[in-house]
Amino acid sequence: MRHGAQAFVVGCALIAGSETLVAQRPSASRTVPLSRVDTLLAHGRLAAAEQALYAAVEARPRAPEARGALAWYLASRARFVIADVLFAEALRFGADSESVRRARATIAPYAARVVGPPSTIPFVFADDARTLGHFVMRVEESVVRGVLDPNATGLTAGSAATARAMARGTWIGDRQLPRQSIAVDSTLAPGEVRVGLDVLFGHSLVFDEGRGSLTLGGAAAVPREGVRVFQIPFVLAMPGVWLVERSGVAPVSLESPRGRALLRGARWRLDPEQSVVVVER
Repeated sequence: MRHGAQAFVVGCALIAGSETLVAQRPSASRTVPLSRVDTLLAHGRLAAAEQALYAAVEARPRAPEARGALAWYLASRARFVIADVLFAEALRFGADSESVRRARATIAPYAARVVGPPSTIPFVFADDARTLGHFVMRVEESVVRGVLDPNATGLTAGSAATARAMARGTWIGDRQLPRQSIAVDSTLAPGEVRVGLDVLFGHSLVFDEGRGSLTLGGAAAVPREGVRVFQIPFVLAMPGVWLVERSGVAPVSLESPRGRALLRGARWRLDPEQSVVVVER
């Protein structure tokens, strides 16, 4: 697996010299030069990185690349509204419109919020350093195996028949997913669906590793009595989620052995309002 700090830098797409303002894919890692901001991020120094990005905008207030880099960083910390304002300002100052459109399209699924009563389903947690785990999805009159993959985007079915059925209606517990395009990957099992975290991020997810469950719509979950509650800052690499255990330490991916160790056995949820994972032990 690629070194955590390097993948974090690339996934966040904070390329100080880039003027395209578009998310970089991990496959481009060898061609991306590290900037001062990248170095700060690679060492988990989020406050210092944010300060440097704001300082760059103040120093060059009409530079589209500075606003674009700050916009992407703020979006990666789930501050979507101000990020969108900055993207609009970058456009006004001459940013490439297609690149900004693609950046906004990448961010949009994470920014969407889904309201409704909570729905709790069984969830089998994985330790394969590739996925978070799997669960049952209902498709028409049958069920398929959904695999939650933080590094995937959208929905990918193992067969065209499954994709067609999903297009007519897909349920997770009591919640129906919005209709969207579904990719097909024949390397997956016919009854398997790869689910990107972007698909479920707006559902206020609560994972309970002790009980083996996932709750959609659990934002109002009250911490249990007698448990210790702590917070771990996260960064959305889109795709990918990185946990910043503490400043000065390289971030780790959510599904990595270290990421899983931080959360194993706990009840935890992604809190977009605070840009943290709230962990109960």
